[in-house]
Amino acid sequence: MLIALIIGGCRQKRQQRIKQASKPNKELVIYCENTMLNMVTELKSKFEAQYNCQIKIQNDCSKNLMGIVSYSSKGDIYIASTTHSFNSFEENTGFRLTDSLFLGYNHLVYMVKKGNPKKFKGDVAPLLKKGDYAIIIANPETSSLGYETKRFLKKQKAYEAVLESVVSLTSDSKGLVKGLKENQADVTLNWKSNINVNGSVKHIDIVNPKSPYNNAFPIYAALMSCSTEPVLARAFLELASKELNESTLSRYGFSKRPTIIF
Repeated sequence: MLIALIIGGCRQKRQQRIKQASKPNKELVIYCENTMLNMVTELKSKFEAQYNCQIKIQNDCSKNLMGIVSYSSKGDIYIASTTHSFNSFEENTGFRLTDSLFLGYNHLVYMVKKGNPKKFKGDVAPLLKKGDYAIIIANPETSSLGYETKRFLKKQKAYEAVLESVVSLTSDSKGLVKGLKENQADVTLNWKSNINVNGSVKHIDIVNPKSPYNNAFPIYAALMSCSTEPVLARAFLELASKELNESTLSRYGFSKRPTIIF
């Protein structure tokens, strides 16, 4: 009986050690805007398997993400749709972004209902006529997408006129595709990458802007100064640098170059 108890006790301790060894003991918190979520989720799976850790992803519009950082004072990596929220990050959160990594480019495009029933060709001029097109755009006060949409239209001296036909402003990119699907709008300006989310490609067509102004915006990931796991966070950035080649980026609607020529 004594031997059996000793063997049983040893087995139990060994099982506990195995559980402890296999249990992730470190956690990274990554903040990303909604359009980056699928790409970040793929990196998450690869990184957790290699480094025996857990990654918690917070995804939302940039305003809400920075609000969470400011309130919680927690986080390791920040990934935005453009550099816009990078530039205001310290002002809005009290923390700095360091060790930034260039990921690729995000492309601003027009989206229309499948089949383009109104035959929109990507020229802003038809959108200036009130009532010809029902339009939905993102709110410039809440997301990087909204901010860049406003800038893009402002350069063409079209923002105020387009607003006359805007049926609603969404907090981020999610509501734009939904508005087209539910026949609330004819045209929207959105990130090209969102065509690959939730089967949107079955309902939406992309129309490239006919404009001399830039519609490609660099995207970065960066270490947050409040990080509690900076070494692990830098390892994640290193993995992202290796994994996010042109082929991988294109699957999510991004690119390594501002313009892709076929």
